[in-house]
Amino acid sequence: MAELSSDIPMITRQPDGSKLHLVSGHKFKAVVLHQPSFCSYCKKFIYGVGKQGYQCQLCDGVVHKRCHSAVVARCACAPQVTDGPATEDSTGNHHFSGHFYKLPTFCGHCGSLLYGCTQQGVKCADCNVNFHHRCQEKAMECGAQR
Repeated sequence: MAELSSDIPMITRQPDGSKLHLVSGHKFKAVVLHQPSFCSYCKKFIYGVGKQGYQCQLCDGVVHKRCHSAVVARCACAPQVTDGPATEDSTGNHHFSGHFYKLPTFCGHCGSLLYGCTQQGVKCADCNVNFHHRCQEKAMECGAQR
């Protein structure tokens, strides 16, 4: 009997009646965004009334409703299934350092505003992507060309 591929989008219903959309290891749930946010997939602003976007319950990434089924990047917080021995690959790691932002800046992972007076977040020295301190562990691989 063949197993179902985890890349096929699936919908499950929670005990409270809400739906979870399972895509590439992400568990997306429709949410109301209480602050300005950008889509983690297409990088465009998320706006609207009611439940404007989907948020992954594992990694907190936020995407448009129209983008959630197109996400192909595996969830960084989902359990990884490997067939062979685990190997440590350091080629995709970010090189973070604390950063002071003078202008409003948004997180490259969850899409929400980096807030605070000083050291609001971290910035990758290679790909120049900005993250909250809480999101840096959940960040996908570095996109810098080396």
